[in-house]
Amino acid sequence: MKIRFIQKALILAMIAVFSTGCVVTAQMAERRGDKSYQQQDYVNAFEQYSEAADNGSTAALYHLAVMYAEGQGVQENMTKAADLLQQASAQDQEDAQLMLGLFYIYGDGVQQDPVKGAEWIKSSAENGNDVAMYYLGNLYAAGLGVAKDLPTALYWMEKAKDSGFPVKDEQLTEAGLATQYTN
Repeated sequence: MKIRFIQKALILAMIAVFSTGCVVTAQMAERRGDKSYQQQDYVNAFEQYSEAADNGSTAALYHLAVMYAEGQGVQENMTKAADLLQQASAQDQEDAQLMLGLFYIYGDGVQQDPVKGAEWIKSSAENGNDVAMYYLGNLYAAGLGVAKDLPTALYWMEKAKDSGFPVKDEQLTEAGLATQYTN
């Protein structure tokens, strides 16, 4: 009985060490990718982000998607970018959720679906992304992908502003939003 317990404890400890090692490896590769990206060394950034993504980094998946969308270090491929965004978004990566939402709004790499786009943007906004809050406010004001709803649009605009996004003053009233989005 004691031997089985010890064996199970050792197995769990090995799994914990391996998991921690993957997280550290992913973080280090992601940092190297960030540095290379900032230096516009896109080929190396792509390699580093790929390593980080292979080790579980959802932020690296997002960065790879951006690189595919922009054709930075790789051939532009919106479908591949959308696939990477789907993977990261499914794991609540808020920047990926916003970008995937915009892909659906405009039909980039996916079949255009404003309703699905609004859903992803809302997920990002609910996860605290101030840019997504702003976009979601605009979607409600315009009635794009969601029912037109000026009070809800105003709510998201105020939330975006409170979170630090530079919302114009005229977008902080229902009348201002109504003027901006007249049908």
